[in-house]
Amino acid sequence: MKIFLVFITVAILAPNIASAKRVGGIFGKSERIEEIGEFDLKGPNGEELYLAYKTTSLFFFMGVYISDDGYVLGIKKSYGSYYPLSEEKIKEFQAGGHLPNPLPKYKIPLSERLWGFSLWMLLTVVAIIYFFPKGKEANFIAGCNHYFGKEVPLDYKKAFKYFMKSASKGHAAAQYNLGIMYLNGQGTAINTEKATSYFEEAVNQGYANAEFALGGMYFDGNGMLKDVNKALLFYENACSKGHKEACRMVNYIKENNLNNS
Repeated sequence: MKIFLVFITVAILAPNIASAKRVGGIFGKSERIEEIGEFDLKGPNGEELYLAYKTTSLFFFMGVYISDDGYVLGIKKSYGSYYPLSEEKIKEFQAGGHLPNPLPKYKIPLSERLWGFSLWMLLTVVAIIYFFPKGKEANFIAGCNHYFGKEVPLDYKKAFKYFMKSASKGHAAAQYNLGIMYLNGQGTAINTEKATSYFEEAVNQGYANAEFALGGMYFDGNGMLKDVNKALLFYENACSKGHKEACRMVNYIKENNLNNS
């Protein structure tokens, strides 16, 4: 999953490599001149000129930064060549009617800006993937994959680890699964006290499977004193949430009058 996310990030940014090459390569510093208007005077060497804006980018395979350097006079037929334009020169050319007043506005394309800072974007994504913990749902899914051997080899110890992370963040299903694993000794030693504790945490969130599990423990006297009345209470709560097996146990207990024996 981590590799997939990094791949997607690179895939999104990679098309801008062509832009980087167009402005001088993907390593080092490059200046880009973009025409935005005509200019009717010639340069000191008789060159034809045009109004442009200039950006400067620093590359290290990907963009490190991009700066907006403002207006310049580009030299036609000489890619990347220009004459700088100071505020004083701009006003002088405007007064002489050679430049419009106000100057035409320009906007650096979003793709250029993204590429200009793409290295930091990639590093941020990598940092999030590798150094920030997974969310409780992601850990729960990873635990299920290892528990059932789905897409990965069956591994109860790894499943237990992921369920523990998810349960610590309040995931009811993960708390229930930990209870089952403690009850059956899967990925950990059998511990009915801890199983009960995790079932109770899930019950506090209204998780029907955990209510059914606690009902079974009280009904069988597994790790606690047998108490059919408490078992019935848990079964009824689970049944009210649509748990079919819990409903079956409610009927069984009442039909056989087990709760009054």
